[in-house]
Amino acid sequence: MTSKRRLILIASAFLCILFYSFYLKERLQFNESKSATTLAGMQTYFRKYPQGRYVKDLEILEEEMAYKLVRKDPSMINISQYYKYCGEGRRTDYVMFQEVKQASNIDVVRSFIQSYPNSKYVSDAKQKLSTMWTAEFDIYEEAVKKAGNSADAKSVAFYRELLKYMKLKDLSQIYIKFNRTTRLKDYTEYSAEARNYLDLMYTDHPVKSNITSLKGNFSEGNLESLEEDVVKEMKSVFFGIFTNDFFGIDKATNNSKIGPNDLVLQISYEIESQEEVVLGTKVPDLWTHTQTSEYGVSSFQGYIIGIDVRFNFDFKIPNSSQTYAFKYTGDPGSNISGFEGMNEGYRIMVRNTFSDFVRNISDNFGLTR
Repeated sequence: MTSKRRLILIASAFLCILFYSFYLKERLQFNESKSATTLAGMQTYFRKYPQGRYVKDLEILEEEMAYKLVRKDPSMINISQYYKYCGEGRRTDYVMFQEVKQASNIDVVRSFIQSYPNSKYVSDAKQKLSTMWTAEFDIYEEAVKKAGNSADAKSVAFYRELLKYMKLKDLSQIYIKFNRTTRLKDYTEYSAEARNYLDLMYTDHPVKSNITSLKGNFSEGNLESLEEDVVKEMKSVFFGIFTNDFFGIDKATNNSKIGPNDLVLQISYEIESQEEVVLGTKVPDLWTHTQTSEYGVSSFQGYIIGIDVRFNFDFKIPNSSQTYAFKYTGDPGSNISGFEGMNEGYRIMVRNTFSDFVRNISDNFGLTR
């Protein structure tokens, strides 16, 4: 009997240990976590028992605490805590609407409307969206007023229609599609008459022995990065007066998902040798390349053929007769400096023409800041 009783006691003790290890210990941790006064304090149970028997019970309590915090103080700290700990909690639409009421970013408002189309707060969110659009319209009208006669009336009329369309379709994105061609000529490709004329004009240094090859120093590989720069500059100029991140511009690529209502701005440009017509003969415009020493003394390095960039700006509002076409020859400037190598010099020339083109569009639309 003594041996049997001993076995029973040992078995009972083992069961008590099992009970504590697998049930009571978890229960005690649950009681501790549910008594926590902060959301962070509740997390110990979830870390220790991610598949525990009380997970759902504690999640209900957690969501209740997070919700009450937002109700008491709808600050972004409390809102962010709700998102962090409760994810898609049962009152996420209420919490997100508190964020919408404070939002200056249109994407927050859009996201709510798209995520909760049947929420009781959706009509208020739509009103907030409309108010935000009205504020941007007012910003543009103020800019046009300040621009005065420097803005082009037809350009301004188109831009107004553009904004109306973007509000109607709730669009904030414009895509730019580039089409480019190059038509470059070297010195030797010009007529004998053109070359003789240059010899008469430039007597200090013979042109033939001091001309740098345009084709040999112009790299089309630079154009991809320049186009990216244009996209950034277009966003700054085209939408720079408006609220931050209200509008955006992206370069259209093969991976761009462009729908039938989306706005695509076509910019075609042609890079040519800079020329003038003299007595019926096309003659290249030459730039003088000099180098300045550390003592401020300039020395002649050679001649280069300048370049022109001719732009065609074509913008159409989908499903309407509203179009805007604009042609312009960009100005590379009269002097460029601070470059190493002629390849870099030509890149700067092209960049200058792009910047000149964008500034001209900005002036036409009354967007100059």
